[in-house]
Amino acid sequence: MVKIFVPAAVKLFGEHAVVYGKPAISAAINKGVYVECKKSDKLSIETAGYPSALRFYPGEGRVEAVGAERFFAYINAALRLAEEKWGGLAARFYIKSELPPGAGAATSAAVSIGLLKAYALCAGGDVEGIELAKMGHRVELEVQGIASPMDSTTVTLGGVLKIKTNPFSVDKLNANLPPFYIAFLPRFETTGEIVRGVKALLERRRSAAFVIEAIGRVVEEAEQCLLNRDLECVGELMGINNWLLGALGVVDERAINLLNAARPFIHGGKISGAGRGGAVILLPRSEDALERVLSASGYVYHKVTIYEGGVTVL
Repeated sequence: MVKIFVPAAVKLFGEHAVVYGKPAISAAINKGVYVECKKSDKLSIETAGYPSALRFYPGEGRVEAVGAERFFAYINAALRLAEEKWGGLAARFYIKSELPPGAGAATSAAVSIGLLKAYALCAGGDVEGIELAKMGHRVELEVQGIASPMDSTTVTLGGVLKIKTNPFSVDKLNANLPPFYIAFLPRFETTGEIVRGVKALLERRRSAAFVIEAIGRVVEEAEQCLLNRDLECVGELMGINNWLLGALGVVDERAINLLNAARPFIHGGKISGAGRGGAVILLPRSEDALERVLSASGYVYHKVTIYEGGVTVL
């Protein structure tokens, strides 16, 4: 049996702008996705952990598992790519996620990377490093239509990374952030839909390009703050980055309300990922006070740390 752990990841700075060639900074965290592979008489996939977001229509007696189709689209795309490279495989795959799918914590990338790695080892091969990250990016491109390599690279390599896409480069930063929090808001749009919405805005309004440029400048300044472990600076720049993302239409009122409620107890915070719900990063000034706010408000949240290991064979 093969067992793999793939960390989830958050976008500390630069999401959306990274699609247009600006740098971004992301971080792998110590929560993620576990994938097991065991030879069997047929190919099967089992999942456990967080379900997809649900919508219930009482008058119609109908329930929708929002995001389930996209989740299995990643699985199908990863399996097709794996079969092309390593041949057919009869095996049982078991996938368990510690975080909600489609919530801005790179769980889709972690599932894709975990499946590819487990499939390779189960089939008697292997793949690692940038080659594995590139394969995971191919999966995301197939499902989303447009995607940066940030998520697949971060969950594969681990740590805090500065990523550029044109030309592609990765720098691992010596940025040892203290523990921080991720709270989750329901999201009923896919990453691909939100990214396409931002693209449409940029095509309609030329001045929106200045927002992308400004986000890139925030990333460059944030790099130095992270290296200096200047939490006040990091928190303040998170707020600026979040404000700029709001100008792109991806920060909704729920995220703003959460950040406002937590403001006295955090250095700063921002959405992570595509937005319009999903993950919100909170860099605590007082952990106890912040946890009381999150618990009293009923938010699902996790306290996390940076995970340096990347994809790990258990």
